Amino acid sequence: MVMSVEQYPSVIRAREWIDAAGVRWWMRGGELQGKPLARLGRDSGVRVLHVYLDDVREVPPADRISLLERVRLFERGLADDYVDFRSAEFRNTEGQKLLVIEESC
Repeated sequence: MVMSVEQYPSVIRAREWIDAAGVRWWMRGGELQGKPLARLGRDSGVRVLHVYLDDVREVPPADRISLLERVRLFERGLADDYVDFRSAEFRNTEGQKLLVIEESC
């Protein structure tokens, strides 16, 4: 059985996400790449969410650099041919920021 990407949840496609605490986050603008993505990912005040297929988890600060490096390699065409990344900024009603990085294969 072949599964398509559409069978998995996509926070970016839905344009909103509700976290475990019940806080609603809305996508701000379009997808991010390059310097804006890297800048947001390095900001310690920004939460980072990694979505891989149906696994949605928050990225601890110690793991951000390696995830951002994998995305950077993808953007430069140097990553595994079977990997795809999409990224976007989300905000809640308090103005807090959330970076969502979706990975698919």
